[in-house]
Amino acid sequence: MTAPFSAIDRHSATWAAITAWAERDRAAIRAEIDNPATPHDRTQVLRGRLIAITDLLALAEERPAIAVSQETYGL
Repeated sequence: MTAPFSAIDRHSATWAAITAWAERDRAAIRAEIDNPATPHDRTQVLRGRLIAITDLLALAEERPAIAVSQETYGL
């Protein structure tokens, strides 16, 4: 699946603001998950949010391109 954008400018003020927000939110979520008084159902919701934030931050990571050859498997 191809992203609908070419690249994220990791040095932009916008990305810096998003990263700062995400780190603050991640810390708050982890603190709430670690709190023994947090109900199990709530921790599941928080874990989902944590995954979404991690996925958002991963958009800026550079990943190596996957080389595709024309060879087939024995055909």
